[in-house]
Amino acid sequence: MKRVLARAWQNKVASAIIGLALLVAVLAGVFHAQIIDGFISTRDTLVRTFAFGFIPPLVWAIALAVVAWRRRDLLVRRFWNLWAAALVGAVTLWGAMGYLIGYEGILQEVSLGGQTGQAIKGSSDVLGAVRLIALGALAIAIAAPFGTVRALRGAGRMMGSLAGKTRRALPVAGRGVRAIGRTLGRGFSLLGRVVRRKDKQSATTITVQSAPIPRPPERSPASRRGAQAAQAAQAQTELVQAVPLPRTPAGTKTPADEPVAKPARDAPASPPRRPSTAPAAAEEQRPAIPYVSPAELARWSLPAVTLLTESPPGSHEPGIDKEATSDLIETTLADYGIEVSVSEVKPGPVVTMFGLVPGWVRRNRQSRGRSGDTPDEDAGGPTGRSADSTMRVKVDSILAREKDLALALAAPSLRIEAPIPGASLVGIEVPNPKPAVVNLRDVMETDTYRSMLERSKLTLGLGTKSGGETAVADLARMPHLLIAGSTGSGKSVCVNTVITSIIMQTSPWEARLLMIDPKRVELTPYNGVPHLIVPVIVEVELAVQALKGMITEMMARYKLLEEAGSRNIESYNRDRQPHERMPFIVVAVDELADLMMSASNDIETSIVRLAQLGRATGIHLVVATQRPSVDVVTGLIKANFPGRIAFAVASQVDSRTILDAAGAEKLLGRGDMLFHSSDAPKPIRVQGAYLSDTEIGDLVSHWRSQNGPPPPDISLESPEAPLGRGQMNNDSGDAMLEKAWDLATQHNRLSTSLLQRRLRIGYPRAARLMDLLEEEGVVGPGEPGKSRDVLVSRGRRTG
Repeated sequence: MKRVLARAWQNKVASAIIGLALLVAVLAGVFHAQIIDGFISTRDTLVRTFAFGFIPPLVWAIALAVVAWRRRDLLVRRFWNLWAAALVGAVTLWGAMGYLIGYEGILQEVSLGGQTGQAIKGSSDVLGAVRLIALGALAIAIAAPFGTVRALRGAGRMMGSLAGKTRRALPVAGRGVRAIGRTLGRGFSLLGRVVRRKDKQSATTITVQSAPIPRPPERSPASRRGAQAAQAAQAQTELVQAVPLPRTPAGTKTPADEPVAKPARDAPASPPRRPSTAPAAAEEQRPAIPYVSPAELARWSLPAVTLLTESPPGSHEPGIDKEATSDLIETTLADYGIEVSVSEVKPGPVVTMFGLVPGWVRRNRQSRGRSGDTPDEDAGGPTGRSADSTMRVKVDSILAREKDLALALAAPSLRIEAPIPGASLVGIEVPNPKPAVVNLRDVMETDTYRSMLERSKLTLGLGTKSGGETAVADLARMPHLLIAGSTGSGKSVCVNTVITSIIMQTSPWEARLLMIDPKRVELTPYNGVPHLIVPVIVEVELAVQALKGMITEMMARYKLLEEAGSRNIESYNRDRQPHERMPFIVVAVDELADLMMSASNDIETSIVRLAQLGRATGIHLVVATQRPSVDVVTGLIKANFPGRIAFAVASQVDSRTILDAAGAEKLLGRGDMLFHSSDAPKPIRVQGAYLSDTEIGDLVSHWRSQNGPPPPDISLESPEAPLGRGQMNNDSGDAMLEKAWDLATQHNRLSTSLLQRRLRIGYPRAARLMDLLEEEGVVGPGEPGKSRDVLVSRGRRTG
């Protein structure tokens, strides 16, 4: 019965379908003209409205549907920005089709993009092109936000540089353009950080879900150790009798070594977690550096020069009457019978150099007769002859009138350079009535600084010479710098200028810093900069250990150079990947006198040894002191520091202690200095560059806001006195460890970068805190550079 009913129902459905088809055919035959007209009208309307512009959005919609059906996670978690960019790109193509006109039919009236494409383009072709370019740029920005941020930041730097060059002609416009560039750079940098943070959280979640859990290596049961040891001993005996044993590389374990290694494992002293820096074990002191791609290294963006303050227009005018001063110098020396002429005038920020050309002295001498008697001049006998002779004015006679010239010029002090190196002139440096301030930005924007920066990353912007030229130096060639001067002369500002010049042009993978500041106030603002190996050291005991640890690091680097067959750091880094290169290390000591008073033997020995051997390994010293006496600047220290800077000192004895010459006692102070290097035969007078505390704060804030890959850790542990717990690395009772513990209890996973951001510390200290948290069972084990699971519950620790 059911079959009969089902068959009848099927017959009814088939009959209904056939009847409906016949009805449609009849209606089509009757009203075929109207149907064709409606179809043509609808087709023309659709073609006129959309044309071929709907194809790119249709392809995008089909791809979106397929991906949403197959792999929905690729739609939201990872590539949402690519889908959004593709949609904007499809709309841009639709608008671009509005410029293309068809050859016949309706497309000649509108375009290949239809009325919709023309609406996207707009009525004006020029404004439409601008609109489409803006849509394309928006698509690129959505697809690659990080590259866009870097491009906009570079554009901001370029705009700032262009505005800096034209600031004298258009000061108001230059400041406006720089402000716009700075605002755009900061805005897109903030946007990039937000996008990067979301992508990083998403990538971390996917990695945690998909990564397999590493299994610990299986260990032999204790019951089988005896049998394995007997079998290994018997096999080793047979092998010794047959052939001699080959040498096993250091650190390699064999089955026969397993019973011997048991007492070492049972010993109470556990092996250190960090590899030691003793030069006896190169494998343990230099672990393999994980691969870091150039794209990740590019996340360390160098600060723009616009962070520094520029001098206002007209601030470098010397304010001295050149012609009147030149006439006064010539007249004053002529009063004492010294004929000179001023042939060259070079104005500087603090002093003006006047180049003098010595004149001639004419003398009338009377010759003797044949008999040897001097004839009477009035008689004019045949045996009497008179002759005129000329000779140059002696340079010593000009030097002897230094105080007379200072009195005539109403100058507090003069400095005479006789002769000027490379010129046949005697230079007189006259102080300007209104000294100008030289900012570090003015030095960095000169062609002299940029040309040297192309050759060396350790280019230092010192200031401006007395003749107006830019004074720069290469710390890599120097290779060490000694700075001395009395209180308030500009010594600490010069140290800050040196440090700023380095961190402005190098990333943490290219240069590292070790700072020692016994005064606790000069270098401590740099805490948090990723270039620091450890936070700024303020204790003398830690300074002694850090210098000894640096010697250990130096010897370890020599071991690497020996294994690689390289003579210095330049040849070692030449053919290596960026993440494998050896970074430069700059050791900055702000006050050497305090260290020498507390531990003179250890400090002098460490500094001298680093100065003697550190150049080839890329270790350079910058040492400053305000008491340049022989017990502080000893003969060994001075002999190994060819680069020296002397600021204003109290006596000529101090000047000779620093420069082996007089002259520093006549300086004017406030950045006025004498720079002596191995390249120049005499010291050069320079007005040091000025750097304010606000500029230092902006620079440190820039580096703290970066989120690049942390550089490899450089251990400062020495075999004699390890720089470990309770001192620089912070033991379990340190307040910083308490903060790290509280931070760990607030999250499910903890990473070294999170400790850096929240605690505002450098990578080495954050890594040590992570090791201490692992030892106490707060976090679990993990790979370097990745987050770890937090094993404790929320709340404070007990015990």
